[in-house]
Amino acid sequence: KMKAVQKLLISDYLFRNKDFDKRRNINKLYEEVKHYNGQAIIFSSLHPSGEKLKNITGIAAILRFDVVPEDEEDETAFEEFPEKKEEEHELN
Repeated sequence: KMKAVQKLLISDYLFRNKDFDKRRNINKLYEEVKHYNGQAIIFSSLHPSGEKLKNITGIAAILRFDVVPEDEEDETAFEEFPEKKEEEHELN
């Protein structure tokens, strides 16, 4: 799973969380991304970009490739324009 992460963007406030389990999970995530040659970038919550990241969950990722959710079985989720295929089918 972590092999897909090319860049992990983390707000520094997550490393200062009072909840030990949450801090441990963030550290584990950080280490796993580094282990798979990903880049982990820590943003200061005092900087405007870090503040924006904090406001949208505090963590984001840029992926190397598409990731399919394990419970996603529907192939139509990967069709770019499924509605156009339906229109073409109706015309024929």
